[in-house]
Amino acid sequence: MTAADHSDGQTVTAADHSDGQTVTAADRAGRVDEILDHWGRERPDLDPSPIGVFGRIAIIDRMLEDRLGRFFAAHGLTLGLFDVLAALRRLGFPYRAKPSALALVTMLTSGGMTGRLDQLEKLNLVKRVSDPEDRRVMFAQLSPEGLELIDHLIEVHLAQEAELLAVLSAEDRQHLATLLRTLELRLQEPS
Repeated sequence: MTAADHSDGQTVTAADHSDGQTVTAADRAGRVDEILDHWGRERPDLDPSPIGVFGRIAIIDRMLEDRLGRFFAAHGLTLGLFDVLAALRRLGFPYRAKPSALALVTMLTSGGMTGRLDQLEKLNLVKRVSDPEDRRVMFAQLSPEGLELIDHLIEVHLAQEAELLAVLSAEDRQHLATLLRTLELRLQEPS
């Protein structure tokens, strides 16, 4: 399996393509169009348009996950660790919460949150502090280093996302966000 770097910063492996060639983002987008064309030819009685939506959502998700993974790794973090730091930062001063509350907002189990807090504590980005009124209660709190890092990362992260969305007008962005929210709500309904 060979890997290639593309000008968009995306690394793709030969395993991504059946003939051993590397695959670009344009190839992946073209592949969705090709699948739609094939289904249209082979089964004109079917509406394959959901593939155009969900196929592209899946491709975008993988590409964003790869980009974010590289970005956070360059700062010694994973997306999951960043998520905990961001959750604490969003809470405002004193940037602390009970691990159970953090687990809820990050959609983790309590065990998963404990593991992430252990990692962040080792990196000196989070500290565990006792409640002064009830020492049995423990909070996770951003350390000064954690606060400095998350403030820097969120600025860069949002700028990078804005750059990716620059191909869309402000109106198109809002419309896309509304459509995606509608789809998200539909997917949350019991099946």
